[in-house]
Order: sequence, then C-alpha cells, then structure tokens
Amino acid sequence: MNLATVLWVGAAAAGVGVAAKFMPSLVSMAGFTYPNAKFNAIGTPYIHKKGLAPLVNSDTLEQYTGNVGSRDFAVEGDRVGAVQRSIDSSLARMVEMARKDSPDAVASFYDAYLQKLDARPVKEAIKAVMRNEAPGERETHSDWGAMVIRALQKADREQLLNVLSSHGMHEVMELVDENAAPALIEYAVDRYLIGRLRAAELPKPTRHTRDVYVKRLVDIMNLKAIFRAKYYHIADIESMLFGEGRELAGWTLEHMLKIDSIPEIISLLEGTAYIDALRNAMPRYEERGVQALEMALDGQLLHIVADLARDDSMGLGAGIRFVVEKEYEARNLKAIAKGVAEGLPSDDIWDMVVMA
Repeated sequence: MNLATVLWVGAAAAGVGVAAKFMPSLVSMAGFTYPNAKFNAIGTPYIHKKGLAPLVNSDTLEQYTGNVGSRDFAVEGDRVGAVQRSIDSSLARMVEMARKDSPDAVASFYDAYLQKLDARPVKEAIKAVMRNEAPGERETHSDWGAMVIRALQKADREQLLNVLSSHGMHEVMELVDENAAPALIEYAVDRYLIGRLRAAELPKPTRHTRDVYVKRLVDIMNLKAIFRAKYYHIADIESMLFGEGRELAGWTLEHMLKIDSIPEIISLLEGTAYIDALRNAMPRYEERGVQALEMALDGQLLHIVADLARDDSMGLGAGIRFVVEKEYEARNLKAIAKGVAEGLPSDDIWDMVVMA
C-alpha cells in the first residue's frame, strides 16, 4: 500500500470517527426542528402589556372572558373558580402538546413539568388528611398527581405516611410525622417536584439547558424564600430553601441568612443575573412590600428562559421557554379574572401580573 492510499484511508477513518461522535447530537437536533418551529410560532400575548390591557380594564367577568382572544386558552365559566379551572386545564393541554410534539427522549421533562403543575392540589390534599379531613375530589393534570390524590382520598393520618413514602416523598413524610407547620410541608413538596425536574432522564445534548433552567429556578425560589422570611420575620429560613442554584452558592445563602436588611441582601447580588430586576423593583417594594420583589424575580425568569431558547435553538431551550411562558400567561389570566370578579381597580390588578 503506497503512502497516498495510507493517507486516504486514515482520513476516511478520521471522518467516520468524527461523524460517529457528532451523529447523536445531529439526530437529536433534527427531532426538535418541527416542535421548536411550532413553539416559536405560538404567541404569548398575556405576558405583554398590550395583550393584557383589555383584560385588566374589563368591567365584568363576562367582559373579561369575551376579551380573551387567544386560541391557546379556553376560558369558560360564569364564576371565577370555573374560569380559573378552565385556564389550568388549557395550560396542561399545552404542556401535553409540547410533550407529544417533542422527541420521545425528552418526554420525561414534560412529565415532570406536569407534575409541578399539580403541586397545589397535592399540598392541599396532604394538609386535609393531616387535619383528619377527607381531601375530596381535586383536579390534577399528571399521572403522578392523580395517583397521589387517589391514594390520599383513602388515607387516614397514619396511612398518609405510607402514601408519601411509596411515592418517594420522604422529606415530606418526615415533616408530616413531626407535625411540622403547613408552610414547611409546602416547601418540601416544592423541593420534591424540583428534584423531579432535575432528575428527568434526558439525552446528554439536552441536559445542560435543563440543568441551567432548574438551577436558575432554584436561585429564584431561594431568593423568594429569603425575602419572604426576612419581611415577615420568619425564623426557620433554612427549611424554606432549595439548595445551591446557578449563581447562589451555599456560602452565599448562609451569609444572606445572617442579614436582616432586605436592601443589604440585594446588594450582595451585585454581578448576578438578578440584581438589575431587584434594584429596579425597590421603589415598588417600598410601596407594596415583598410581593414586588417576588414579581421582579418572576419577570427575570421569563428573560432567562428566553435566553435559553436563543442559546439552544435546536434543542430543549425552545420547549422550556414555551411551557414557562405559558405557565405565566395562565397565572396572569387567573389573577386578572380574580381581580375583575372582585371589582379591584385596574392599578391594583396590574400589580398582580408578571410581564416579560
């Protein structure tokens, strides 16, 4: 074999090696082409002022439902509870659509996201059994949520521990056994569900984007918990935290816990992705309290997932942006429905919505 042949064979082998290395990523990206184009084509009017204004300015609940023009949300009912349930159902259908349209390999992420949407009914059912009350029928959107609720409907206080253990909710079980405060049990349920998002089995090329999203979410939930605890003088802050996130290491959180001044805590965030949003929210914080800071962090999360979609345009980024934005649209729609039904001034309703 002459030198030219040897070099040709070597180059061909190297090419095959490179193709074999990158082929899984290329195949993975190809599976996102259709769903990502679909997600990017679907609008999100209810996280923007222009789309929200007609709803906020509605005089009656009937006028509000008539003003919801999005095909994504089937807003129905003549009472606020029914309207809010229809919004929740619409949101769950959109997450299910995202799961169906996306590659099967990332279905577990959307399953975990549906479980996250079931946090409220599961929390309420657990607390009802703790009070020796029947939890009753509760609407759920995930198989996990439905199974937990069915089991809790048949459970007494002692059986509640077995139900929680069988579903892997060990921290929640321990807190229930200790008869901990309901708020601490709620935080434990949230930690469990974030753990489900973090543990969802995904192809390697999609894990980084998921991990960034979850860690950013943990940062934001930690900051909300700290601000709320400091504002309301709650002592047991450690039980409200979610572990290390993207930018807030354990030592940073420990340092924050030692400081009572919320403005001083915010000053520690200099150089992070959260400082500008929180600094800009300080005038509203002085007027409206800690909710202004929580809303600012929610708005920053919308910017974060938009960045993820741009950075990972051929992977899971667009899907994460889609479900998070739709969840905040649903939240805004429910808040406005409640505000309109209660006859709140439009200025007060604007304070209840999150905008990108």
